[in-house]
Amino acid sequence: MTRSDGSLFLPRAYVELLDRWEQVTEDLVARARICSRCRAQGPRWGAWRTPSPFGYVTLCPPCAGATFQRYTGHLRGVVYESARIRSTRADGYLCRLCSESRAAAWDHCHDHGLVRGPLCGSCNTYEGKSTAHSFLQNKEGAALHLLECRGCLERRALPARYHAALVRMHVEATERHIVRTRRCRHVPWIEDVELAHGAYRFELSCWWHKGTCTKHVTVAETAMLVRQFVDQALAAAQAGAVVPAPRGPASDTTLQA
Repeated sequence: MTRSDGSLFLPRAYVELLDRWEQVTEDLVARARICSRCRAQGPRWGAWRTPSPFGYVTLCPPCAGATFQRYTGHLRGVVYESARIRSTRADGYLCRLCSESRAAAWDHCHDHGLVRGPLCGSCNTYEGKSTAHSFLQNKEGAALHLLECRGCLERRALPARYHAALVRMHVEATERHIVRTRRCRHVPWIEDVELAHGAYRFELSCWWHKGTCTKHVTVAETAMLVRQFVDQALAAAQAGAVVPAPRGPASDTTLQA
């Protein structure tokens, strides 16, 4: 390897080795995309990869559904730490949330200690490590999965860590400030959320009008919003529709420049 006039020169054998390495990598990625059963080609970055006792295998959603059992809710209401759960393997089931991969663990509600269902490693990590706002907004079926906890279902509530996120979704959907007697059309940016003195305090800003405003939502109002959201989710599930985002009558907040 030599350098001359700002250019780097590599031996031909080294260049050919790099080319072969790139081709081998592409071949491995291509093979990893092929379903091991029906030979269908999947997405490039391993969305069909699922763990097995012998390592990771590639299974398309139909083949995965045929290979693993679908969870039917037979453990709903069972305590996560019970002997029944310890003796029942989650990896014999299809993921309760994505329905595409083999489950890896039993997900449970930390508020009530009850089982919600089997989840694959990806979905389990997303539920536990992502923000509550992201999980509710971006994961299809998230609300109904949380309601697999019998304690949450009976109380028509969600775990406490999701309350601020749900109120945030409501504020984003309904809050608009007033600029020159007109209601702003843009969704506000929420910069800070704080629970103090029995109310959630939201700091909102508008990038278009370069101003800020504050919104307070009491704990009692939060409980009402959570119950409304749960009722909407259950009603949508019965109708076979997508769970709607929280909506309500819009309130106007004066912009502080």
